[in-house]
Amino acid sequence: MNNFSSSRAKQKGLGLISAIFVISVLALIAAGMASMVASSAKKHTQQLLQSRAQSAALSALDIELVRMAKSPSCLSASTSIKFNTAGLYECSAEVNCSSVEIENKYFLHVTSEGTCGSGAEMAVKFEQKRILK
Repeated sequence: MNNFSSSRAKQKGLGLISAIFVISVLALIAAGMASMVASSAKKHTQQLLQSRAQSAALSALDIELVRMAKSPSCLSASTSIKFNTAGLYECSAEVNCSSVEIENKYFLHVTSEGTCGSGAEMAVKFEQKRILK
């Protein structure tokens, strides 16, 4: 028993300090990884919204071009389109048309602004086409 008491007296408590240090380092690593995952998820969501907004802008531009195929002129200066399809749910687009003269040639300049999402998580993309009248 005397041998046990003397070895116990020689211990200085390094195990507890080491355990606290290891736990602290692991907690910092876990917090850093959680932050990276959250940041990655936010970037992925924004990229998805931007892709959907571009699709909305291109779709609205195509819809307007089909309308213009029947009569090659600007039927209205501005058209709003709200999409209700699965891929473009909660997306909308604003299409503007104007006539432009460049070097004695008349062009129809059609622009489209696609918007998806709302508030802080919103993406907007612009597309345009110029057609010879």
